[in-house]
Amino acid sequence: MIRTGTGYRGVMLIVDLSRRQISTRALDPQVIDDYLGGRGLAMRLLCDMAPAGVEPLAPDNPLIFATGPCAGTLVPASSRSSVAAKSPLTGLLGSGNVGSLFTLGLKGAGFDALVVSGASSVPVYLVIEANGAQMIDCPELWGQDTIMTTRKLRQRHGYDRTGIACIGPAGENCVPLASIIFDASRSAGRGGLGAVMGAKKLKAIVARGDEPVLLDDPSGLMRQCAEYTAALKQESYYERYSIQGTGVIAQPMHDTGRALINNGRGGLFPGIEALSPHVINTQYRLKQYACPACPMPCGQLYAVSGAPGQDNQGIWGRGSGNASIIMGFGPRCGQVDLRFIAGAYALSNSLGIDLISANAVTAFAIECFETGKLGPRDVDGLELRSGNGAAVLRLLDLIARAQGVGRLLGRGVRRAAVAIGQGSERFAPHVKGLEMMETEPRGHWSWGLMFAVSSRGACHTRAYDVTEMMDLTDEELVRVAGTIRVRDSSSTEGKGQSVAFFENIRALADSVEICRFVSRGRLGFAEALAPLLRCVTGRDTDAVELEALGERIINLERLYNLREGLRPTDDTLPERYLVESLPDGPAAGRVVPLSTMLADYYRARGWDAVSGAPSDRTLHRLRLTHWSG
Repeated sequence: MIRTGTGYRGVMLIVDLSRRQISTRALDPQVIDDYLGGRGLAMRLLCDMAPAGVEPLAPDNPLIFATGPCAGTLVPASSRSSVAAKSPLTGLLGSGNVGSLFTLGLKGAGFDALVVSGASSVPVYLVIEANGAQMIDCPELWGQDTIMTTRKLRQRHGYDRTGIACIGPAGENCVPLASIIFDASRSAGRGGLGAVMGAKKLKAIVARGDEPVLLDDPSGLMRQCAEYTAALKQESYYERYSIQGTGVIAQPMHDTGRALINNGRGGLFPGIEALSPHVINTQYRLKQYACPACPMPCGQLYAVSGAPGQDNQGIWGRGSGNASIIMGFGPRCGQVDLRFIAGAYALSNSLGIDLISANAVTAFAIECFETGKLGPRDVDGLELRSGNGAAVLRLLDLIARAQGVGRLLGRGVRRAAVAIGQGSERFAPHVKGLEMMETEPRGHWSWGLMFAVSSRGACHTRAYDVTEMMDLTDEELVRVAGTIRVRDSSSTEGKGQSVAFFENIRALADSVEICRFVSRGRLGFAEALAPLLRCVTGRDTDAVELEALGERIINLERLYNLREGLRPTDDTLPERYLVESLPDGPAAGRVVPLSTMLADYYRARGWDAVSGAPSDRTLHRLRLTHWSG
């Protein structure tokens, strides 16, 4: 069993906003042993503390933050933490993972986790420090965007080792698309966890602390970190992410039929060349930066002048140079103007709207307008057409403030489609109520399966299957999927087994808390993480046991969702991707053969094909029989 003196504090902070009470509780060593930290710990605490069937915006829906055992150490890309609660958008699991100073502040203050329950009668923020925590009334911050809120709190509480998690107007208005913004630029909490903070009248959390983390083998860790970093720099994606930015994959996504264009209506996008990393890096990027302890600087600070809808004033923003934002507010919305794309990115962050859901609902609204399902009166007179950046920026503001058409669209595409009707449900891009990113599932079948089975809805990071994208060896592919044909994007063979494998190791990495950008390939495999974990915590566990730990987390998330009303028929995709083939592009004529892959996935998981629940054998093997209901 893990010793809580190395890598862990062994303590969680518990805040009851209704009673304005703050307390601490020792973490159960067995829970740490079974779930490690981060995502796994947050999930277990949610199952323990959230009443079955709780309303997402009710005071007794706990909001949980959890750090990983490697946070505060030299382990590359380990300054990450997870957040979990019941989702206001889906009614199922809502969660997120983020790299930020907040992680180091919470761990440095002496806590592995923070649990917030209840609801304040007035706006408050928390200050967490080594000597405990306090609540501070903050009516003056209510109504401020995330940039200004972060700036004012840093001025009050300092900059050194200080991390800030806050919400913007979207969270305050309990918009189901609201996310939590960390350090003014990093977003977490897909599914509306910003709205959970808003319902609790919790504007922000300031975490400060610099207590060192004890290690089981300091010299061994230095050696392992050096080897891990050297291996990272040999991976093909290192230069792409740390020098060119992830926008470099925009053109390849398009050219291989994996880019979602005009909300899935087409497979080719004229003008894709305008979104090249050369244009971004030479015209807009000011500098790059990395999260603490990360050797791969994926963050970008950029400045844009004359962005549409900005009255020709310059704007600036920062965050991951993420291709999903470029492609989401770009081809997905029919836009090639990088000034608009950067402006939409910055505005969504400042308002506290989930970036993926923001561009998904925007593309959906544009299609509804262009096909006559929404008229000018329905959208407050906005000309919601492809390429109209100014109209989209106005729409984002309406969504965050729950005004006009924004009140409808801010509820997410699933609910909006039901209200609009007229067949719009078939092209509402969601799974289980959560909007999917801008990857075209008809051109990327394994990702279509990932979207369908993800525990938080249409999420690509829950599995992030790379078998069709990376140069894995034949031996590695057989280990992952049982066949080398899994690398073929037009084959269903091995896809179910592969997605299940990657879900397991992603859950493991999210619990160790090592960034997906770093651990996306071989460096995320259990045998690569085990030596780091051993040097930090003293846990001498082989790859098989660690993979089983990730599998345990996936199955616990499944049990939680089943408890909250999930049905196996929810493991599906919108009708568009199952029956409508693309008219052009590299994936023309294709649909997603989901049923075949889904059956393979259920077999690999050991889940019942009728109930969708883990079998008794699976529960027994993973020591989850007491969670089976």
